[in-house]
Amino acid sequence: MPLPRGSAGRRLAEERLAERRRSPRRPAETPLVWIALATGAGALTAVALPHLGFGPPVLGATGAMLLMAWAHAWWRHADTRACGLLLASVASLAGAWAGAAWRWFPVDDVGRYAPRDAEPVCFEARVHRVPTVYPAEERSPFQAIPPRDRTVLDVEVVALRDGVRWRPTSGRCEVTIAGRLEALTPGERLRVFGQLRRPSPAMNPGQRDAAAMDRAERKLARVWTESPACVASLGNTSESPAAWLASTRVWSLDRIDAHLPPVVSPLARAMLLGEGSRLPEPVVKAFRKTGTLHVLVVSGLHVGLVAAVLPGLAALGLLPRRLAWCGALVLVIAYVALVGARPSAVRAGVVAAAACLAALSGWRALSLNSLAGAGVAVFATQPGAWAAAGTQLSFLAAATLLGVSSWIAHRNAKVTPPLERLVESTRTPIERLVRRGLAWAGWVLAATLAVQLVTGPLVASEFHRVSPAAAPLALVVSPLVALSVGSGLLLLAAESVGLSWIAEAAGWLCGVAVQSMGDSVVATSRFAGAGFWTAGPTGWWSAAWIASCGIGALLANYGVNARPFLLRSGVALAAAAFAPTLWSTWADADKLRCHFLAVGHGSATLIETPDGECVLIDAGALGSPDRVADTVARTLWAHGVTRIDAILLTHADIDHYNAIPGLIERFPVEAIWTTHRMFPRVIDDTDHSGPAELARLLKQANLPTRLLRRGDRLRVGAARLEVLHPDELGVLGSDNANSLVLGVEYAGRRLLLPGDLESPGIEALLAQEPYDCDLILAPHHGSHRSNPPGFAAWCRPERVVISSGQPRGEARSAYARAGAEVISTHETGEVSVSLSERGLEVNSFR
Repeated sequence: MPLPRGSAGRRLAEERLAERRRSPRRPAETPLVWIALATGAGALTAVALPHLGFGPPVLGATGAMLLMAWAHAWWRHADTRACGLLLASVASLAGAWAGAAWRWFPVDDVGRYAPRDAEPVCFEARVHRVPTVYPAEERSPFQAIPPRDRTVLDVEVVALRDGVRWRPTSGRCEVTIAGRLEALTPGERLRVFGQLRRPSPAMNPGQRDAAAMDRAERKLARVWTESPACVASLGNTSESPAAWLASTRVWSLDRIDAHLPPVVSPLARAMLLGEGSRLPEPVVKAFRKTGTLHVLVVSGLHVGLVAAVLPGLAALGLLPRRLAWCGALVLVIAYVALVGARPSAVRAGVVAAAACLAALSGWRALSLNSLAGAGVAVFATQPGAWAAAGTQLSFLAAATLLGVSSWIAHRNAKVTPPLERLVESTRTPIERLVRRGLAWAGWVLAATLAVQLVTGPLVASEFHRVSPAAAPLALVVSPLVALSVGSGLLLLAAESVGLSWIAEAAGWLCGVAVQSMGDSVVATSRFAGAGFWTAGPTGWWSAAWIASCGIGALLANYGVNARPFLLRSGVALAAAAFAPTLWSTWADADKLRCHFLAVGHGSATLIETPDGECVLIDAGALGSPDRVADTVARTLWAHGVTRIDAILLTHADIDHYNAIPGLIERFPVEAIWTTHRMFPRVIDDTDHSGPAELARLLKQANLPTRLLRRGDRLRVGAARLEVLHPDELGVLGSDNANSLVLGVEYAGRRLLLPGDLESPGIEALLAQEPYDCDLILAPHHGSHRSNPPGFAAWCRPERVVISSGQPRGEARSAYARAGAEVISTHETGEVSVSLSERGLEVNSFR
């Protein structure tokens, strides 16, 4: 019935709104939520059932039969049974779709030709996306390979050269070019000369799985080229919408660069268009440490501002209402396409589009329903995107914000008493502004803390970060982000219609806002408590936590008291968090464990004693120091290590120590052990070599350094460590010749860890009394310069571990002829050895 006019009508409207907010929703009001839950269940089924012999065909056929059964039940008005059959059908079809996307690839896919180790290749392909250029990182003394600019291309392969003929080929792959190559557009045909290989799988527990991430994007191969000259353009075959979008994106980025100072332009590019390739690494680390990295991703705020422009003009009477909402829908779709249709942007776009359609049709826009629909849309278009932690965090954060908003609305769902309205009318504008500002600050703090509570375990598990500064910093960052995005979008809109004076003003405002935001984040990151590293929970625990929060939220949404469930699940999760550690401690109470990490061409060995002490022997590789430190740290966390009692450095080769700076940031370290020749005897200000910089870093961190020599014996728990080489003076030779050789003895078993020992140091070692052992780490990554036959005869190992980034056939043959079993980390991943009175047990990761 129509509302009466005047104050009575307003009070009645308030009462109806309050009643609607207080009343719980019914499951029938949120059908897409149940569809999304069924879709998720089906996707999880696709992961589990292939191990039982069920694949996409079985799931697809089951889904089709369930769909026919649903149609029959719906025709007979058996509503309850029809709903169950429909959800089961959705789950089966979603499982078939997820399984097919993960398992099924064409027979001529380029990934089927990709070997494990890179081989030369020539192929033709079409550009799939605009190339991304990554400027060279700042030179570091801990880098073995000088950094260079990189261009990353996503291409569709069409032909592969096979001798003198071209073989038709399909499939996507990622091409990395050493150098800059920007003038390429989607659809352009290329001829590429490079090195083809499969993406690297995880080789250590806890390590990121690059092969799985690429497979989720339907890519089974990677190509590396040494120069832009290795990529030749064969012409643009067609003008496509993708090419038009690419040119529009490039134009937009150029406009941002033209109007903003160079120091803030990279931040603005990331915030407005999701182009973060030019962000300096220190800035990215500051945002990551403070928990504000999400503001550099196009998400709900950006899309919401785009959607609000035309309806805002309509509210001022400048546009017809229906035209404004239609235009907003078009703008949202165009903006999501412009930023690359990433999952976070698609999620925000679907929610905004649902709001536009609801406004046009007069329906009630249910945000939870819209968010569930966005999840289904992302799964339908990019089924592998849900495997990425970023996608999961995006939807979790959005759902949490919706929950907080709903809780606040429910709490405030009451009719304002006349006396309170009278008191409010007597307040001055300044008082009202202050009260609203305080209310907004409270909402921001509550929302940020709620998001951290829900997503914290997943962030800690995937990124090993906890950021206490995120909540207070949100009070500063949130308005600056809104101002930056709003003024930046106004800049692009003004440039597109030729209003240069508005573009200049908007560019100045955007630059000030972005600069202020960046300075705030960087300044906050300098505080010690702004953020810290953590081992984080296991993946299954994070999944159980999120599931518990989701079930509790659904129960509350439908008017069921969720507190008993949340209390019981919280107690169960708290108990489960300690169960694996207690079991591992009990099961390995008498074992010394030694883990040889797979770090490519490098070395990292972890020794864990039964009483919980940990010694890390070397930590480095030829790759990026940050990447190596991340790999080693994740592996240590996966083994339950949270502190390191000592780091032993065998010698001054960069591929044995360049991860140490990153590990000191992540772990408490008690001491450093090394040889007398590891660091320069005198370190002056002009010496910026790796060992000198590492010595300065250790001094700054107040880490005690103990210098070892031949004959030193150390006790680490129940294990005995003995230094076999070198003495205090060393030998006349390279750093490799003076590598520290360490013998480890426990429960009557021996390990030998010789670093990169080679001539003349190896002759000095072989001149000593033979050291009979059960297992050795091959000297110098299995190089022939380490005299494998002579070394094997001297120590007579039963097993040999080779830590290398490539096959070592000669060393393998030499040790095999000596009767030893040879295991290579290049082939099997991390090698774990357990020593006890019962013997020696060897396991590999893959």
